[in-house]
Amino acid sequence: MKRILGGLLVIVLLLSLITITVVAEERETENYSMVVFTKGAEYFNWCYAGMQDAAKTLGNHVNVELQGPSDWDASQEARTVEQVLAKRPNGIIISCADESTLIPVINRAIAGGVPIICFDSDSPDSDRLAYVGTDNHSFGAVAGKAIIDEIGTEGEVAILLVPGAVSMEERSQGCVDYLKEHAPNIKINYLNDEGDVSKAEQVTSALLQANPNVKAVFSTHGYGAPGAAAATRNLGKTQDICIIGSDYDSATLELLKNKEVTGTVIDDPYLLGYQAMMLVYASAHPTDVLSARPPFGHVPELIYGNCSLLTAEILADEHAAARYEKPPIID
Repeated sequence: MKRILGGLLVIVLLLSLITITVVAEERETENYSMVVFTKGAEYFNWCYAGMQDAAKTLGNHVNVELQGPSDWDASQEARTVEQVLAKRPNGIIISCADESTLIPVINRAIAGGVPIICFDSDSPDSDRLAYVGTDNHSFGAVAGKAIIDEIGTEGEVAILLVPGAVSMEERSQGCVDYLKEHAPNIKINYLNDEGDVSKAEQVTSALLQANPNVKAVFSTHGYGAPGAAAATRNLGKTQDICIIGSDYDSATLELLKNKEVTGTVIDDPYLLGYQAMMLVYASAHPTDVLSARPPFGHVPELIYGNCSLLTAEILADEHAAARYEKPPIID
């Protein structure tokens, strides 16, 4: 009798597995896209790695892709979104080059029933369903504290940003507000580096040559710190200027180790990509729970992650460094 019951149990389990396999195979393929404004950047590779892992968690019926221009160009990014929409994806997650340029295409997507989730860099005035990112004001405050810790409460500071890029302007304001509260005598200089390493080097070099009172540079994005470091290196001012960057890549990590960059404020790009994928999938699958944005599924409008200062001292710990020094390879 035990043998018979055992055999029946095996048969039931096998039938269950076959049923699960058949159901999985019958699930219709779904396609989701990540669109960024600088495809190839290590930061977005981390984001996409998070998206890929989220897709694996959801099932093998979920396909994802990474799209976007190689250079920082909001108009080109908007055209990329248009091209992606033409393929009728199940959803798109977008990091916006600036606040306004992506609004029309995002709104068209939503009107056409394609869910849009913004991550990393938002377009809050668009009809996007949710934003997954960092409290950029707090992000900038971390930079402000790092600057005061390094130079004290006197002198001048340069802030590198792209006007109109909402995340950068928020980071800039967070830094300024912290400095005004804790070091009101510090003067602020704003530099438009167009999100480009070479331009960051150019404008930083020009300011440092014209103004010897500048003691620190804060880049509100990932490309500014390497450019500012090149400027101080060429001018022989590496030891005189505190550089605080944003985000991390191989170049920035090397500059941190060489003490050419004092620190860089970081969030968790992998987690941003992971959570954004989960939200866009939920948006594409409405449930019986009434959504605030029908016909899309129920999702929170905002998810914030943490930020902190990454320094050479942290990278000296090989276990801590391993978390940052192996960027994912994206085909």
